[in-house]
Amino acid sequence: MGTLSWIDGSIPASPAQAIGMLHSYLTAAGMQRLYPANHTTVASLSIRAGLTVWCIGGLFRWRDDLGRPVTHPASDPEGAARRLNGMAAPLRAAA
Repeated sequence: MGTLSWIDGSIPASPAQAIGMLHSYLTAAGMQRLYPANHTTVASLSIRAGLTVWCIGGLFRWRDDLGRPVTHPASDPEGAARRLNGMAAPLRAAA
């Protein structure tokens, strides 16, 4: 598993750039099969089934495993990556 602190700490200027930085941090942490997409005012990153991060209005937005909305400032993609890193594994049913 890689580190999350190797990328320069510049602040993203657009949703696409914020998602791009988030993608880089998560890839550096060892995550694979991440699928970014962007449009003019919104960008997204699909991490796994049931976990997609949206960037709009200066915030990363996603839902936790219980379906509760979560937000994180888009100006801190490294912090968002740290929060998301533990959620990346697919959910497993209880035995």
